[in-house]
This record gives sequence, structure tokens and C-alpha cells, in this order.
Amino acid sequence: MSTRSPVTASTETPQAPARRPQVSLSIARDPGFAALRRASRAAIVITVAFAFGELVLHEAQNIIFIVFGCFAMLVMSDFGGLRPQRARAYLTATVVGAVLVAAGTLVSPIPWLAATVMFVVALPIAFTRVFGGYFSAAQNGLLLSFVIAVSLPAPVSSIPTRVAGWTLAGIVSTLAGLFLWPRFEGVTLYKHAARACTAAARLVEAFRAKTSDDELEPLIDSARKAEQATQQEYVASARRPAAPRRRDRAFVELLTELQRIIDIIERPFQQLRRVERPCIAEGDQLAAAVVAALRASGDVLTGGPPPDLRAVEDARLRHREALDRWAARALRSGQPAEAVLDGLGVDHTLRVIGYITISLGTNAIIAVDRRPDATVELPASVPRREGTSGALTRALHTIRTHLQPSSTVLQGSLRVALGLALAVFLARALELSHAFWVVLGTLQVLRSTALGTGRSTVQAILGNGVGVIIGGAFAVLAGNHPVVMWAALPLVVFGAAYAATAVGFLASQAAFTINLVLLFNLISPAGWQIGLVRIEDLVVGAAISIVVGLLLLPRGARREFAKAIGRFYRAMVGYVDQGLMVVLGFEAPGRVDPARRTAIEARDRAGEAFDAFVSEHATTALDPRGAGFLLSGGNQGILAGDLLHVIASVMGYQGTACADGASEVKAQSRILLAGFLHEANRLSLVRSDDAHEQISVDALRRAALTCLRRWRNNDEVGRGALAVVMASEWVQNLGRLEADLERPVGAAVEAARTPWWR
Repeated sequence: MSTRSPVTASTETPQAPARRPQVSLSIARDPGFAALRRASRAAIVITVAFAFGELVLHEAQNIIFIVFGCFAMLVMSDFGGLRPQRARAYLTATVVGAVLVAAGTLVSPIPWLAATVMFVVALPIAFTRVFGGYFSAAQNGLLLSFVIAVSLPAPVSSIPTRVAGWTLAGIVSTLAGLFLWPRFEGVTLYKHAARACTAAARLVEAFRAKTSDDELEPLIDSARKAEQATQQEYVASARRPAAPRRRDRAFVELLTELQRIIDIIERPFQQLRRVERPCIAEGDQLAAAVVAALRASGDVLTGGPPPDLRAVEDARLRHREALDRWAARALRSGQPAEAVLDGLGVDHTLRVIGYITISLGTNAIIAVDRRPDATVELPASVPRREGTSGALTRALHTIRTHLQPSSTVLQGSLRVALGLALAVFLARALELSHAFWVVLGTLQVLRSTALGTGRSTVQAILGNGVGVIIGGAFAVLAGNHPVVMWAALPLVVFGAAYAATAVGFLASQAAFTINLVLLFNLISPAGWQIGLVRIEDLVVGAAISIVVGLLLLPRGARREFAKAIGRFYRAMVGYVDQGLMVVLGFEAPGRVDPARRTAIEARDRAGEAFDAFVSEHATTALDPRGAGFLLSGGNQGILAGDLLHVIASVMGYQGTACADGASEVKAQSRILLAGFLHEANRLSLVRSDDAHEQISVDALRRAALTCLRRWRNNDEVGRGALAVVMASEWVQNLGRLEADLERPVGAAVEAARTPWWR
């Protein structure tokens, strides 16, 4: 068995966070006072809308649709973005909600039909969260529109009244969302991204200047904090405009590239920074072009001019040619091949950063709806298709990616649809009063595991119990004083809206119950007894959720996350293997799309599984930071595959002229990829031999040195030798990554094997 590299793998898991949505973050309770704005807006609008319905319209069902329509739009959805996009989102949700209200009312008299249509409607609505942004924001609000309509049986003649109530709520909510304390998250988000680009530029500048490790560490921390602040803002902006649009996809890729630049400097290819770099002016020119492009990428996000990516591309080309000439001269002048190899390794890190910078800058330009320079070859991570056809293509790709049995999105959508359908059927068949509370209770407590649902049930019942006590006591004391009840209404609505996003689940349930007790007592005084009805219906809904959780994948997100990462690593191995074989000359350059597409689809499914894992808030052996590192490890593999294909297919380097060195690197790459497959098997809970061979850095270095020495006497070997050197560097880099994955993979496996009830 070969021994590990002299450059030993770290025994600590580095803080290398994953992509957006795919990153472990601690988010502030109320970033930008979004919850405060939302709650204040809802308190004013819902109170006014309720007063209009109660005092002017005098129609109970109309009032219900007005009030809950406003709550759905302003609290559950609360679309973000600039005013034009925000207005379109509100109005679209109003129209779609009106159609759902009409459809729900139409099927409401027949319980089995109502339940069937509930399943048919809930499944696609729940599935659309995969697109993020407005689709995700609208999900619960639109579900609520159908739930209310289908749970309150009414004749067809009531459809106009109900639709009118929902439409009025939608129009009022649109005006409020546009003009009443709006928060433009996109502007803040882009400012954060701009600061992160500037921090990355400072880091690259210091790295090139051979700053000592002690001096570089604070800059790495500063850049990491700026990048994570952007990720935090991105995750907190859950109602941002997103989905298959090219500009939004480009911004997501930009966040990933910021992480990659920091990671690659924190873990450079040549870890011994004391090694002398080649004394070529082109290296300094490339570094200057990269730093300028990173700064300009930040500027373009805030309205400035675009980065000069042509300058970076030209500088990379000149640097590659100069580096080749330097290596040839150094070898012919008698310099040791070892010194030449070390010099090439030092500058390889800069070249990788240059490639990522071109991708980052291109995505920054696209993110602000500008056209990138057509003369610059689009990197692999840049979304290529523009306009409606491009958006449709990306949407279909996303749907295909997640229409797989292993997709946590599909599993969650089926769980929601079946749970709501069962709740509708039982509530209607048993003729429970306030049947929509049963369905709403099902939606509130349903989680990814039976255990998670059980915990949610306990919290929901406790929270509602507190709400019944407080709300019931207030109803008894103030029930005969309408002025007091009306005066308390905006305060109660504010509490329910604020707690929904800025406070814990238990408190939000208590606040929501107090809100319901007060509202229904204003509509039809019933005192504290209405609270007991609320708890009874909630218990029924929670019981349905637990049954569905037990039937559908009770092991939850931790097991699915481990398996998704395992599938991701297998797909990544296929892509990297193809790239290495092309660079080493064992395969001819060809189409990379199928292998890359498979890896990207697996990455996207793993990203959704990561989101579900973090959202579950379960106490496991694997923490969110370790989970994020597992995901970023796969992303590092995709980056390697991208650049290996660029080296061979675009730049024309292949190792055919140094076949024996290429064969040695190929043998070591097989060991490397077998190691990743070993980790993939562990994550998939497939029994695997713990003892597996490790790559030999000595063998890789020997292969590269053999080719360099041969180049000294034969100019025709040059490009083949450099291909072997670059492939060897990537194998070593990924070998260090594979070693660092051992601990988080072990934690993920332990979490996945933990019984679901623990």
C-alpha cells in the first residue's frame, strides 16, 4: 500500500462552506427589520380590511377570504424585489389564488372529490419550491387559498363572493407591499456581494505579494466573513426574485465562485509558499488583471462599469505561454527539474483563480442584465441560453433533475400533498367544525420525519394551549366591550405576523391562536370555547401528519442527505475521470456535456437535500458546517473537471508525448477516484472495506519529473510534459480534499445510521 503525501492531509475539517442556497449559516432573527416591516404592514392592512368586511360587507365567508387572503399575501408570501417585479408577483398570486378559490369551492360539496383535487393541486404547488424565489414564497399562500375554499363547503353560487373577497385582499396587499415600508432586498444583497468581491480582490493581491501566513490569515478571515455575509443575506432574502431566469442563476453561480477563490487560496496547489515562483512579468500582469476584474465585478453589481474580462483572458494566455517558455529555458539551463516543477505548482494556483475570476465576472455582468463580452469564451458555470427559451430550458432541466425518487423535493411534495388530501377527507367526512383548521394544522406540523413531526406536534399543542388561555381569558374579559376587542386587533395581528418569521415555532403558534380567537369572536362571539375547537382540530391535523410521516420516508433528511452526497460524489468522479483521461491523452477531446450535466443534476439534488437537512434542526453527529463541507467537496471536484477539460480541449495540452509519465498519473488517479467512490459507498450505507489504498505523491511527483527531464532533451515533449504536470497537480489537490472528507463523511454516516426515532 502506498503512503500518503509528505504534504499531509489536515485532520481538522476546514470551514469551507457550500453553494446558496448549499451553505451552513446562522441567520439573524430579523435581518433588515424585514419581520418588523411585515408585521406592521399586516397589522394595519388586515385590521382595515377586516373592518371593511365586517362593517360594510356583512358577509362572513367574504370576510374570511379577505382576512386570510391578506394574511396569505402579506405574511406567508410577502414578495420582495424591486417594485415592478414585486407588483407582478402579487398580481400573479392574486389571479392564481382566485382560480384556486373557485376550483376549491366547486369541488367542496363532495368530500372524496375535494380530497382528490387537494392532492392534485398541492403536489405541483409544493414541487415549485425547487425554483426558489417567488415560486417558493407563493407556495404556502396559494395552498391556503385552496385549503380554505375546499374545507368550507359551499354551493357554486358562492364562487363570485369568495373570489371577490380573495381578489380584494390581493389588490390591497399589492398596494401595501409596494408602498408600505417595502424592503428592497436585492439592492442590499448586491451590495454585500460587491463587498465580498472587493475582499476577494484584496486577498488575491496579498497572496500574489507572497504575504506571510500570519499576515494572510486575517485577510482570508475577512474575505470569508464578507462572502458568508452575502450568503446570509441571500438565504434571508427568501422572497427574492429567482427561478430559471438567467440573471438569477448567474448570481447563484457567482456566490459559489467567491467561495472557490477563498478556498483555493486557503488550500493552494503548492502548499509550501516558501518555494520561489517563476520570475516572469506575465505572472504579475495576470495577478493585476485578476485583482482589477474582481474589483470591477463588485462595481458592476452596484451600477459601475463591467470588468475587463478580455484582459484577464489575454493575461492568462500570455502567462501560459511565458510559463511554458520559462520552464523550457530553466530546464535547458541546467536547473533541477524539481525546482521547475515547484515553480509551475506555485503559479498553477494563480491560473485557477484567473479562470474562476472570468466566470465570476461574467456572472456578475449577467446578474445585472448586461451582456458579457462575446469575444471571451464562456466558462462552464455560466448560464448560456438567454431570453424565454433559455428560462424554459433551465426550468425543464430543473424539473427533470428533481423528478427522481431520490429527490428530497419530490419526497417532500408527495408528503405535503398526501397529508393535506387526507386531512381534507377526514375533516369533511367526520363533519368537523372549522375543518380548514384541521388542514392548516396538518400543514403547520408536517416535517421530514415522523420524529420531527412529533416534536412539531408537541410544540404546536403547547403553543396553542398558551394561545387559548391568553386569548380565551381576553375574550371572556373583553367580550362585552367591542371597542376593546377592536383596539386589540392590530396588536394581535402584529404579534401573529411577527412571530411567524422572527420567533420560534411554539411562540408563533400561540400568537396565531390568539389572533384566531379574537377574529372569530369579532365575527361571531363564542368566547374561549373557540380556542378549544382550535386545539381539537389541530390535534386531528397533527395526527394525520404523524401518520403520513411514518408512511413516507420516516428516516428524514439526515439519511437522504448522506445518500444524495454519495450520488453526487459518484457523478463527480465520472466527470473528473473523463477530464483526467483527456488531459493524459488516453481519450480524445469530445463532448463533456453529458458527464457534466449528470454531475450538476446530482449537485442540485444534493443541494436540496442539504437545505432539508439544515431546516430539520435535528441534533445529529453531523453539524451544518460539516454538511456544508461535504457539499463544497463535490463542487471542488466539478471545478477540477471543468479546468481539466479546458486544459485539453481549449488549450490543447495532452500527455501523449510522455506516455509512461501519463500512465503513472493515470494509475494514481484510479486510486484517487476509488477513494472518492469508497466515501460515496459509505455515504450510501453500502458495506465497504475500510482499508483502501491512498495516492502516492512521491509517484505523482516522479511521473512529472520524468516528463520534465525528457523535455530537457526533446522540445516535442513539452506540452505533453506540462499536461502530465497539471494532471498530477489536480490529483494531489483532490487527494488532500479526499483525506479531509474522511471525518465529515464519518459523521454523516453515523447520523444516517441513527434510528429515526432518536
